[in-house]
Amino acid sequence: MGRRDGSSHTNTDTDRATNRAGTIFWNGSGDGAPRSSDARSASKTSENTSDGWMRHGTALPSWADLEPSTNRKHTTSEDTFLENVSTVRFALGILAVAGIFTLYVGHVHATTDLYNQLQQARTENRRLHLKHSRLKGEFDRRTGPSVIYDRARELGLQKSVTYGPPITVE
Repeated sequence: MGRRDGSSHTNTDTDRATNRAGTIFWNGSGDGAPRSSDARSASKTSENTSDGWMRHGTALPSWADLEPSTNRKHTTSEDTFLENVSTVRFALGILAVAGIFTLYVGHVHATTDLYNQLQQARTENRRLHLKHSRLKGEFDRRTGPSVIYDRARELGLQKSVTYGPPITVE
């Protein structure tokens, strides 16, 4: 909708338009709600061509006419961060944060499992070292010099200080 005379929009009784159902729209507000001061304006609904408004071939108002001026997007520095970010970018940001958090939680669980495996390996290593030391001590006790001398005496061998000549077999 546009003005025939090209003047600016003002919110006066003469600056209103109606749709086909007869609902009064105030120019500039666009919310379609009838005003409380419209008691005398119900008789003026047929005067929509005399107040300066023209339809230009459309039966319904455009979205810009229906949208209140208070809902129009402001590009001031007072807007918050979330008002400046589109829904798609916000959703992708949330998904990225959720993905990074999932990777972090997975890393923590993997590190905990690896640490538990390391502790089990250390425990097993300590157990094997203790067993090795016990078996080596037992072997050394069975093959030590005191045991060998005792068994040699049982066999009838005598202890001598001098070594005899080497024995050669012909």
